Amino acid sequence: MGLISRAASLASVPVNAGARMAGAATAAAFGADRDAAYAKATAASVEALTTALAKARGPALKFGQSLAVFSSALPPEQAQQLASLTRLYEDAKPQPLSKITKVLAQLPDGVEVEPEAIAAASLGQVHRGVWTDGTAVAIKVQYPDAPRVVKSDMVQLKAMAPLVGRLLPNLDVRALVDEHAARLTEELDYTREAAWQERFREGWQDEGIVVPRVVFSTETILVTEWIDGTPFTGLVDLPGERRNAAGRALARFAFWSPRLVGATHADPHPGNFRLLDDDRLAVLDFGSIAADAGLFTHLFTDTMLLAVDDQFDAVRDAWIAAGLIAESTTTEQLMGLLDVDTRPYTRAEFTFSREWLQTRSQAWQDPVAALQGVNQLRFPPDYLLEHRAVMGTLALLCSIDATVDFRTVLEGVNG
Repeated sequence: MGLISRAASLASVPVNAGARMAGAATAAAFGADRDAAYAKATAASVEALTTALAKARGPALKFGQSLAVFSSALPPEQAQQLASLTRLYEDAKPQPLSKITKVLAQLPDGVEVEPEAIAAASLGQVHRGVWTDGTAVAIKVQYPDAPRVVKSDMVQLKAMAPLVGRLLPNLDVRALVDEHAARLTEELDYTREAAWQERFREGWQDEGIVVPRVVFSTETILVTEWIDGTPFTGLVDLPGERRNAAGRALARFAFWSPRLVGATHADPHPGNFRLLDDDRLAVLDFGSIAADAGLFTHLFTDTMLLAVDDQFDAVRDAWIAAGLIAESTTTEQLMGLLDVDTRPYTRAEFTFSREWLQTRSQAWQDPVAALQGVNQLRFPPDYLLEHRAVMGTLALLCSIDATVDFRTVLEGVNG
């Protein structure tokens, strides 16, 4: 989708929603059922919002995926529409090599670049190549118009804020948009990504996790060692012991990174993880990082460990200390809504499966659902990246039916 057409598509959402609400008000004034009229207008607005964000992909889709965390504040059908965004991944058509020639000109003489991209998204694409010393490399190239795409999308998303605020009144939408804009600006700087990738490589090099070495970087091009391996989408056909090895390594990487690195890899895309032939896990793409991470990871872990010992008042204290619930929230309210399943911790090994995920309450998947009826919810936008990392990890574990010594993983969160 071109810059002009994507901007027009996003801009039409709040305009049309305003027209629908005005139409509902007019219909109510002339005797129509007020609740029914506004419900119909709201449903149409949610559908239009979801469709526009999914179609735009890129920054807009990522914002929609952040919104989807709060989807159950909506009626069920509308919640399902918005939540569907979390299952979408960018799958853009790559640009021809001629479109990125100026970016590739930053590479030293002698670097070979394969003409066909192996992966593409809305802001850039990846090519295989050979470095000057013969090393096989992955070359990540940012599109020349990427900053304009981000700027345009953020203008349109800010214009949507009043509409989203009406649909999700418990959410500080403007704060979420600002947080989203800040993270996107960071992602446009590949030197920042390179620094994080090296930091994760150093933090995990003695723990059995493989992070490709950075070979070269500028603000718009990133070259790293090429890593072969089986992506998570291909693990379902592997023997159980190999799937379990991948699951154990992924769980350790997600939950221990705040301690080992001080940050969390916040893009749990199945293509960003590879199982190597020796059953080590390789991790790719460090563009989305939750810096100064640990609060949500520790909250998740502490809730599990305290619930095992029936220390439910302490769970409430932890949620209050995290700033997520009001002092007036009772222990009974919170625990009834969280419905903590302690089996992953109480068993020496636990099998994460799609069936298990489907039977769980929405408590951890959706913080709004977890706290419906509680007096006040505060979910700071800067928690969202870490929340996505933790929940995305559990979803990936379930996607491959991994059996994991989860108790050992959680006990290692604090070292």
